[in-house]
Amino acid sequence: MKYYMFNGIGGNKEENKVKKINKKKVVNTIIIIICILLIISAVVLYTTNEKCREILDRYVFRKEVYENNLPTIKIDSNKNISTYAYNKYISILEENKLKLYNKMGREETALDIEISTPIFEANGEYLGIAEKNGQKLYLVNNKNIVWQKDIEGKISQINVNKNGYVSVIISGTSYKAVIKVFDLNGNELFTYYLSTTNVIDTDISNDNKYFAIAEANFSGIVPQSTIKVISIEEAKNNSADAIKYTHLANANDLIINIKYQNKNELVCMYNEHIDILKEGESTELINLKNEEVLFADVNLQSKIIKITKKTTGLFSAEAEMQIINSNTKDTNIYAIENVPKSILVQDNMIAINLGTKALFINSNGWLVKKYQSSQEIQKILLCNDVAGIVSKNKIEIISL
Repeated sequence: MKYYMFNGIGGNKEENKVKKINKKKVVNTIIIIICILLIISAVVLYTTNEKCREILDRYVFRKEVYENNLPTIKIDSNKNISTYAYNKYISILEENKLKLYNKMGREETALDIEISTPIFEANGEYLGIAEKNGQKLYLVNNKNIVWQKDIEGKISQINVNKNGYVSVIISGTSYKAVIKVFDLNGNELFTYYLSTTNVIDTDISNDNKYFAIAEANFSGIVPQSTIKVISIEEAKNNSADAIKYTHLANANDLIINIKYQNKNELVCMYNEHIDILKEGESTELINLKNEEVLFADVNLQSKIIKITKKTTGLFSAEAEMQIINSNTKDTNIYAIENVPKSILVQDNMIAINLGTKALFINSNGWLVKKYQSSQEIQKILLCNDVAGIVSKNKIEIISL
């Protein structure tokens, strides 16, 4: 009898232990769910509520920076200088010297660049520099000159992909335009000639396999835009026979910009919409004419942005930025306190000029830094790791 009583009591203890364990699991699960909901709520509030975001950025994340409290590069406004940001450097071209400065404003190196009126184009660690309407062309990688060339004709535009391939648009010849494409070592891969159309933009795919040309014909009653995609490998033998496909845009669709994203999908920005072109098939991503669109850009590495004006009162307005994944169409929204004066997009960063303030936002829709000044911001330099605020006699450096 005692044996069975002992066995029964033991069973009750085990049941109580299991119940206690189950209660702990339930409580822990509830806490985890609450934490997740709080995080989601905080993210939503941070990205959509300007007042909440301002409080968190100022007192928690310390993202605000101010003029006269940053590393500075002194410049002479009376001299002919050109400024640009790429990779992790602020660059200043002056008297045929390209000086590269780090985040602390210290000069890292100086390169001999015989150019007075530069065209800059950067992609990752590569920087292309050409003489506008001239012949000189350079490719810089990090802190070194990879190659330099003299081009026959007048250079009007250049493009660089992330692997250091370069395309050059040339005018001043017997053709309407001539395009040359070079590999990383400066070897000319092919030349493409256009007799009747204007080149609006070009881009080289990230795997170096394809070259896209955006053309426009203005000779008719309405402009006609065309996108051609060329196989680089086949163009080495005969560029005229290397066209993989040609896309003819609708009448009145004026092509503005093209950009390779997401495994050779070509994003095409027109005056009234942005499309994605894949294997010759075009699909509209977003429309630009049904809202009061202030700015749009396709130069992020895998996303596009659209900034629209939002009227808040009789004499007041703000703006909203949508950052749209060009593949999945997932959208991040960032509320902007005022109507922007200008924007700049480079690599995976977005700079928004609000007059005496500048916002630096990454491609995920998160504020990285907020700069405040007592005077109007005239020019912003931008790349992934560093930004510069250019004024009359200095460049203030912001680490991103």
